Amino acid sequence: GMGEAKAAQIVAAFELARRHLLKERIQIKEARDVLPFVNEIRDKRQEYFVCLSLNGAHEVIENRVVTVGLLDSNQVHPREVFADPLVDRAAAVIFAHNHPSGNPSPSPEDIALTKRLVDAGKLLGINVLDHLIVTKRGYLSLKQEGYL
Repeated sequence: GMGEAKAAQIVAAFELARRHLLKERIQIKEARDVLPFVNEIRDKRQEYFVCLSLNGAHEVIENRVVTVGLLDSNQVHPREVFADPLVDRAAAVIFAHNHPSGNPSPSPEDIALTKRLVDAGKLLGINVLDHLIVTKRGYLSLKQEGYL
């Protein structure tokens, strides 16, 4: 005894509940917690630079690809990196990029960029928690290596 309109309402309610449950925020406690968010860039043939926006409890608000570069380089500018975290009202960010070569060691350019982004984040009131370099074989945390 249920009509199409009522059935559609019930299906819509289930869909809304499902979407609400999927929005549960994941808290980042250590570098390895970031890996599920950047897994898709680990084996790319071009460099991808990703930014995770985090709230004050270090829960992920958003995960976005900021830029896509070439085989061994990427143009990354603080203006582009912090545009979305500002809109998100993020308290902190974590950066990640891939090395298509498979070598997770940071280049001098990676280290210089990280320092520029940390300085820009301080000016904006957004804490840079870490910068990861990911490859097919693993990852490196610039924070754990003492660069942050």
